[in-house]
Amino acid sequence: MLNQLTYNVTFPLTGRSLSGDFSFQKGFGAITGPNEAGKSVILEMIRYSLFGTAALRGKAEDYKNLKVKLSFDVKGDTYTTQRTITSAKIFRGDTEIANGQKGTNNKVTEILGFGLKVFDTACVANQGDIEKLGSMQPTERKAMVDSVIGLSAIDDLAKWCGQEANSLASLIEGMEGGLVKPTKPDQPEGYVESSKINLAELRALNDELNQIKGRLSQPRQAKPVEPVAPPRTVSEEEVEQARAYEGAQAEVKRLPAPPPEFSEEGIDDWELRERLKRDLPVMTAEQIAQADADVELIRKFEKLDHLTKQHQDLLDVGTHTCPSCSHEWPMEADRVGQIIEKLAVLKTELAGVERPSKPDMVNIDVARRQLQAFEKVKDDWERVKDAQKPQYTRQQVAQFQVAKQAQARRAELEAVKPASGTSKELNALWRDRLAYEHELTSYQDRLSDWQEVETNRAIDEERAAELAGTPAALAALEKAYDQAKIYEDRLNTYKRDLKAFQEREKEIKARREQEQGYRKGREALTILRKLVKQHLIPSLNKVASHYISKMTGGQRNVIEVDEDFEITVDGQPLNTLSGSGKAVANLSLRLGLGQVLTNNVFSVFLGDEIDASMDADRAHNTALTLEYLASRISQILLVSHKYPQADYYIELEANEKNTD
Repeated sequence: MLNQLTYNVTFPLTGRSLSGDFSFQKGFGAITGPNEAGKSVILEMIRYSLFGTAALRGKAEDYKNLKVKLSFDVKGDTYTTQRTITSAKIFRGDTEIANGQKGTNNKVTEILGFGLKVFDTACVANQGDIEKLGSMQPTERKAMVDSVIGLSAIDDLAKWCGQEANSLASLIEGMEGGLVKPTKPDQPEGYVESSKINLAELRALNDELNQIKGRLSQPRQAKPVEPVAPPRTVSEEEVEQARAYEGAQAEVKRLPAPPPEFSEEGIDDWELRERLKRDLPVMTAEQIAQADADVELIRKFEKLDHLTKQHQDLLDVGTHTCPSCSHEWPMEADRVGQIIEKLAVLKTELAGVERPSKPDMVNIDVARRQLQAFEKVKDDWERVKDAQKPQYTRQQVAQFQVAKQAQARRAELEAVKPASGTSKELNALWRDRLAYEHELTSYQDRLSDWQEVETNRAIDEERAAELAGTPAALAALEKAYDQAKIYEDRLNTYKRDLKAFQEREKEIKARREQEQGYRKGREALTILRKLVKQHLIPSLNKVASHYISKMTGGQRNVIEVDEDFEITVDGQPLNTLSGSGKAVANLSLRLGLGQVLTNNVFSVFLGDEIDASMDADRAHNTALTLEYLASRISQILLVSHKYPQADYYIELEANEKNTD
C-alpha cells in the first residue's frame, strides 16, 4: 500500500517546474484536475520511486533537480525510498537497507517479488497504453505472460535440468569406458615381508670387509732407519760464551785512548770574554751625539732649500701693476712676505755654518742599541777583558772526561774469557746437534707409527678371513629383498587401483542418481508448467469476464484466453472490437492479471485516464467496477478528467509551472 509521495522536478526544455506532497488512503482514490496540472506525473513519480529511471517517460537528462520520496507498506513493514537522478536509498522504518541506484532497484524487486515489467502489466494502466496487452501478437503476449507468471523461468529451469542430465550421461559414459578392474599380483615362493629382512647388518659387514681390503691393498711401509749421532756436540752456553768474548774484544777496540792531564779552569772567563767581545759598541757616545747634531743641521738646510723654492714659485705666479704709478708687486704678496721672514731667520742661524754630509742613521741606531746593551755588561767586560786563552777547549775537556770514564770499562772487557772455538764454529756444531735431536725424535715417532700399522695389518688380515663369506650371503639376501619389494609395490598398486576402481564405481553410481534426479526434475517442471497454465488461464478468464460484464453493464460477458493466448470477447476476436470495447477488454485482462498474480503481495492498481475512449455510460460502469474492486484491491488510484464516485480525491489546480 502507498502511504505518502513528495517530489520536486524541473523540465529544462520548457522551464516549467512541478512539486507535490500527497498522502494516499486505502480504497478508491481519484486524481483530478485540468490538463497539464501534473496528474500523470504523480503516477510517474510513484513508478520512478519504486523502479528508478527505467520508469520515467523521458530521458533522465529531461528531469532537472529531480527529487522524490515515497513511503509504502509491504507485508506489515513500512519502506521509504529517496531518489535523485544520481543517488538512491531505501529504508525499512528508520534503518537504511540499500544504497545506490542498482542496490535500491534490486532491493525493491526483492521486497515486491517482481520488477517494473510485471508491475506495469498487472498493477498499472498508463495513459495511452491501455490497449497494449491486446495489441500484442499472441506469441508476444504469451511470452510476456509466461515471463510475468514465471513460466519462462520454469522453462529455463527445465531446459537446464535436461542439459545437466545429458552432460552427466556423457560424463558417466566416459567414466565407464575407461574403467577396468585391477588384477591382484601372485605372491612369490618363500615370501618374507621386506620390513622383516635385515640387510643393514650384512651391508655393514660387507662395508667393513671392503674397507679392510682397501687398507690391505696399500703398499707396506719400510721400517724407519735410526739416525747417526754427530762426532762432537756442544752446548748452547758454549756458543753464547764465544759470542760474549768476541763482542768484548770488538768493544775494547772501539774504546778511546787514555787522555792527557787536563783542567777546566779559565774556560768560563775566556768564553765570556769572547762572547762580550763580539758585542762591543762600534761608536762612542760622543760620535753618536755628533751624528744626531748633523742630522738636525741637515734638516734646517733642507727647510731653507724648500722655502727658497717656494719663494721663487710664488714670484713666478705673476705681479700686479699700479695703473697710476706703474708700481709692480707680486700677486701672492702676503705669502711671499711670510716666506721672506722665515728665510731671514734660517739664513741668520746658518750663517758661516758648513753643510755636513748626511750620516747613515741605520748604523747609528744599531750603534746606539749596542752602547745601551754594553752598559749592562760593562762590569763583566772589565773583569774578563784580560783573561788568557786556556790550553784545551770545553769540547776537548768533555772528550777527555769520556775517555777517562772508559778506562774502567776496558778492565771489565779484558776480563771476559775466550771459548773453545769461534762463535761461527761452535754455532755450526750446535745446529748439527739440534738437527740430530730433531731427526731422532722424528725417527722414534715414525717407528711407533710403523709398529702400529704392522699390528693393525695383522688384525685386518685375520678379520678379512672371518668375513670372506659375507658378499655371497649379502647377494642372496638382497635378491630375496628385491623380490619381496617388487611384490609389495605391485600389491600396493593393486590396492590403490582397487580403491580408485571402487570409488569410481561409487562416483558413477552417485552421478547416475544425479542424472535421474535431473530427469525427474525436468519431468516435474513440465508437469508444473501444465498445472500453472491449467490454473492460470481459467482463473484469468473467470476474473476478466466478471470485470468486463460489470464495466459494460452486461453488454459483454465472456473473455476467453486460450493456451496460445488468442483473446476473444463473447466469441469475437479482440482486435475486431470498437475502441471502447478494446479498452474495456484490455482493462479487464489487466485487472484479472493483477488479481491472479500480484494482489496478495502489493495490492495496488494505478490507472491513467483509462476511461478516455469510453462513453459516459461505459465510463460510469467502469467507475462502478473500480468501486467494486476497492473491496478486493487495497488501493486504487485513478487519473481522470471525470469525477468517478471515489473514497477520496486529490484535486490539482492549473499551474503554469506544471506540465503533464
